Amino acid sequence: MIPSINPWDAEVELFGQFTLARLLKHTEPVGDCLEWTGHANGGQFPQVRLGGRGGRVYNVRRVLWVLLHGFIPANRQVGVKCQCELCVHPDHLVLRTRSAAMKGVKKSLLSARRMAATKRAASRITEEMVREIRASDEPAITLDRRWGLGQGTTSGIRRGRFRRDVTADMLGGLR
Repeated sequence: MIPSINPWDAEVELFGQFTLARLLKHTEPVGDCLEWTGHANGGQFPQVRLGGRGGRVYNVRRVLWVLLHGFIPANRQVGVKCQCELCVHPDHLVLRTRSAAMKGVKKSLLSARRMAATKRAASRITEEMVREIRASDEPAITLDRRWGLGQGTTSGIRRGRFRRDVTADMLGGLR
């Protein structure tokens, strides 16, 4: 038999060293959930080291999913249905995309500013155009047509939905 060079096979073999009972030994029941009592990255993501001292650290939910269900597609993450951050209950595990996992998660103000700056850099609308749109009394549809913008872009800028001013002083000048 030809040895496999697929890293997935090596990972499954490594996960096979860990039995379900051995993993669940590091949990305690809290209501419907099984909370992880071992190491958790950031206090939210249960982790376990496989392969001894020099081994790799894995997400416990991922290991459980592989042991119970098998292969995890590359574009999927393992999360939980419940809101418990440390839950590793096998019945609560769910496979979803990163975008689905991030739905409803608040972004920090710094993150929002960085994203806005990145979008502005890629935009064909200049800061000068934004100032002119905000100062103009012309109908929004006229300005959209003049600059070849999508319908509603100008009114979105005026209402603050697009090109929101995130550089304003957070204290409102109370320094």
